[in-house]
Parts: sequence; C-alpha cells; structure tokens
Amino acid sequence: MPAPTRLTVPSRGETTAALATEVIGGPVGRFAAIGRRGWTYVAALLSALASVFVALGVLQKNHCVREGWGSPGSLWRECYSDLPVGATAVHGGSPWDTGGLGHNQPVLTAVLGWLVNQITPGGSALAVQQVYFAIGAAIIVLLVAATTLATASIVRGTPWLAAHVALSPVLVTAALVSFDMLGVALATFGLACWARRRPVAAGVLLGAAVMARTYPLVIIAAIVLIAVRDKQLRPMARMLGGAAAAVAVCCALAVLMGGNPLDPYRTWWDQKGSYGAPSYVLTIAHVSVPGDALSIIAVLGWVIAILLGLYLTGRPKERTQLAPLALTMLVVVLLTGKSMSVQTCLWLLPLLAVSAIRWRDHLVWAGVEITYFVMVWLYIAGPSNPGKAMPGAAFSFFLIVRAIAYVGIAWASWESSEDLPRDPLDPYAEPRPAPAAGRRFPHPVT
Repeated sequence: MPAPTRLTVPSRGETTAALATEVIGGPVGRFAAIGRRGWTYVAALLSALASVFVALGVLQKNHCVREGWGSPGSLWRECYSDLPVGATAVHGGSPWDTGGLGHNQPVLTAVLGWLVNQITPGGSALAVQQVYFAIGAAIIVLLVAATTLATASIVRGTPWLAAHVALSPVLVTAALVSFDMLGVALATFGLACWARRRPVAAGVLLGAAVMARTYPLVIIAAIVLIAVRDKQLRPMARMLGGAAAAVAVCCALAVLMGGNPLDPYRTWWDQKGSYGAPSYVLTIAHVSVPGDALSIIAVLGWVIAILLGLYLTGRPKERTQLAPLALTMLVVVLLTGKSMSVQTCLWLLPLLAVSAIRWRDHLVWAGVEITYFVMVWLYIAGPSNPGKAMPGAAFSFFLIVRAIAYVGIAWASWESSEDLPRDPLDPYAEPRPAPAAGRRFPHPVT
C-alpha cells in the first residue's frame, strides 16, 4: 500500500498545508523531484524552521524579558515561565539544596536547571534572569531540533510528518515555559531506537525520559502491550532492562548529589488539584476534594489506560499501531490526573506526527490549546485585579473544551494512522495491504 499524497507531499494532498505554503511560494510543483534529497534534508530544514517558532515564543514573552517575571505582570501579559525560577537558586551546591529544583522536578530536569544556573554569571536580579532565560531558550531550540530529527528518522518514508513537531503553533506559547522538551526529546529518540530494533538503547533513552518527565511511562506501557501482542518478548525484556538501568543510574546520581529522587513524587501525592485538570472544575465550584483522593483517581487513570490498551491491542481483526495507542493512553492519564500544565501539549507532538495526523485536526487542537493558554493566566491573575479577571464559570468552560479537544485529537489519530502503509514504530509489522476500491479501513476504535 503506497503512502497517500498527503503524507509524501502535504502541500498537494492537504488543503490546509497547501494554503499555508502560499507565504513561501505555494504548493510543490508537479515536476518537482520528490524525496531525492532524503529524509535528512527534510529534518534539517524543519529543524531550522522550528527555531523560528521558538524565536516567536521569545517575542511573545518580550514584556517579561524586558521587565522581569514578577507577578502579577507576567500573568496579565501571558509571559510567565518557570525558567527564571532556576536563576534564583544559589550557585554551587546541588539541585536539592534549599530552593533547588530537585524538590519539585524529576532528576534530569532538576539537574539541567541547576547546570544552567551554574553557568549563568552574576549581576542584578533581572540581568541574571534574562541571561538564564536566554541560555534556557537556546537549549530548548536544540531540544526541539533534536525532537524533529528523531521524529523524521522514525517516518523516513514520509519525513514531512515531522513538521507536526517543528511547525506546531503550540511551540510559540508553550516551549519556553519550562524544560519539558528535555523529556520529549529523550522519549522521541527512544521511540526512534525501538523502531530501528535497538531495544536496549530505546530502554535507556525512555528510562532517562521518565527521569525528566513522568509521562514516557505511558509510552513504555504501550510498547510492552504491542510487544506482547507480537510475541516479541525478548526485545521487550531488553528494553525494560535498559529503562530500569537508566532510572537506577539517575536515582544514584541524585543520591550522590545529596538529594532524594522521590521528593517530587511525594510532593505530588499531597498536592490538591491544580490548573488544567478537569477535576479543577470542582475547585472552582468551591467543592473541596482531598489531595489523597485525587491521587487515587490519578492512579486509577493509569490502570484504566492500561486496560484500554489491553483491549485495543487484543482485537483479533485489527492491528493497533503504537503511536495512536500511546496517545490515547496518555490522554486518559492526563484527563484523570491532578493537573494539566500549559506545556503538556508538547508531549503529544511526536505522537501526532507519527500518527500522520491531518493538519486540519492539528490546528483545531492547537487553537484550543492556545486559547486556553491565554485564559489560564487571566484566571490565575484574578486576585490582583478581579475587575478584569477571567470568571471562574468561563474558565470552567475552557477547561472542559480543552479536555474535549484532547479526546478529539486522540480519536482523530486512529483514523489518520490508517493512511500509513505500515506502523513506523513497529519494527516487526508487515506492510498493510491496499484497501479495496471505494472502501476504507474500519475505524480502529469502533
């Protein structure tokens, strides 16, 4: 089954992509030599374009770059970022010293923030924050480029799908809020290694990703379910061994630096519901829900996600693909969790690309995400000026719309992935036969 035109030449096969290319000369011509320069050329081009989107993110945060990240100004201007928080830590020591990131961030994210702090020169408080933010932005540009490269290497036959990482509008608003792209990059390289039949390397990278962001555990679970279905138990065991080794090394690093790698998870268990989670609607309605109860619901969300994954991979007449499976399980975990930060959207981008999502669906989801980005800051800043704050009822509406958008993009990924000739993340999959004339594949989730 050959790849549809929308995957090999998006500007010819998708109306949305064709309209977008008008600013750079229009769709690809009919006499163009498609694919002659290979996937590495596409990856390099998209990586360069991704830096433009991150630069637009710096421009979007221009007020804070000039005036500082103090509250409530950074909230009203929607330019808040966690990055300058790392600039307030004391030089030397470790990420687990008083005020360090190790108490509320996973090990590798905390270490990265600490390292940036060590190379940031001293000066006035604003100058230190500005330099720290600039270094952090440069690192994030490289991480986005690396994620784009890894995604393109997964979909080598259709490398323009990596544009869903490099050219996503959510990069402008979310990329510079934190160092979440570290976990995204590590997880994507782990997926690329799994696709190339390198299970140990995949496990090490995915284990490291877990120690930067927790969500790659969902990807590991999805890989396990697919491997069990395909009876590839040996590669699965090697992948899990690599992941366990990476986690052990990271935890040992934290202990050697005088910290406790479990600190952020203990803090999470006691926390109450926070912004972004659907359960936060109860908080807005002045319904008090204990943090322990929300933690139990979040754990049950993981159980539900795994059970759903078992069902989806166990259907005899369908060969479930890894990317939409992992994306669906991730959405279940997110919607039952205690919070959904504005940078959560970054976690989905590689999975959307490998699912061959249509740009129409991507942009609708991104539009909702960017709208929520604006509304959440207006709501958080409310106590400083109730007269222009986002009302709780209106914010609840946007919370629900955002949750629906996440369900919608997960649903759309199943249909769009049907256009792929084979599962790019399943190294043991056979090419899919072409459908009969006038017939589409049955929808995987019905």
